[in-house]
Amino acid sequence: MAELHITVDDLTSIKGRTVLITGCSSGIGNATLQLCHQLGANIIAGDLIPLSEDLLNTPNLLFAKTDVTDWHSIRALFIAGHQRFGQIDHVFANAGIKPTRVFLDATLDADGLLAPPDLATINVNFLGVINTVRLAMYYLRQGSVDPKSHSIVLSASASAFQNFPAPDYCTAKHGVVGLLHGLTGELESTLRINAIAPSWTASGIVIREVVEMLGAEVQDPEVVARSVLKLFVDVDRHGEMLYSWNGRFFEINKAPGGLLDSAARLLPDTVSEDEIMTKLVGVVAAVEGEQAVNGS
Repeated sequence: MAELHITVDDLTSIKGRTVLITGCSSGIGNATLQLCHQLGANIIAGDLIPLSEDLLNTPNLLFAKTDVTDWHSIRALFIAGHQRFGQIDHVFANAGIKPTRVFLDATLDADGLLAPPDLATINVNFLGVINTVRLAMYYLRQGSVDPKSHSIVLSASASAFQNFPAPDYCTAKHGVVGLLHGLTGELESTLRINAIAPSWTASGIVIREVVEMLGAEVQDPEVVARSVLKLFVDVDRHGEMLYSWNGRFFEINKAPGGLLDSAARLLPDTVSEDEIMTKLVGVVAAVEGEQAVNGS
């Protein structure tokens, strides 16, 4: 894996750019907002929990109460932000909540029958990301001159590529990585998309003292925020995932020995599913185009 060294001085080109962040009132989202503010970016901020008064009075910041699982709510944030600043350059799809302890347990309803699973974590941590990405793909292309200068960063997790005994949270984060892999090729020439995958990070979800007592290192959210901005400003990064652990950064998706490379070495030496699917999409598009011309 390729280790990166990221300092605040590497991120100063974010100044004057407009960044939209969901889940901005605490943890990694708030640390990213604070760093963007420190470096002079315009900020569109959405969360169910209000920001502090000092931030709300900042002239280059727009906050709106936002539920990422509600299409009209998250769409309103994009509309308001685009109207306020005239463009959106980067989007951080970050809003998330903690796992549900009884996700697939045999809980019963009032009639004594098996109740449906609680999908709150999956709805916020995955479906909310899909809502955000759909809007980002639309608004980032409005008036864009250089596709590489606009990007989406997804909030994945170290739980997205290993066993992790929180099935709803783990499923959602695996879905986020799947979204990254599914869109990397599609967005190649129009937008950049990347993801972060932090290890234990102090936040509203992770209680530092408890995790450290169990023997793990817990990093500050400000560390992870640097990885988000690195993916914003580095125009050569696309389809990558930055893993952060104890203040260190590694690209683990496209790098030699990373996820894609390791998977390729495990599989038979044949044409990849990615290559075949890319060609298949092209064939289908050509056929549909011909049918449209012929009216069939």
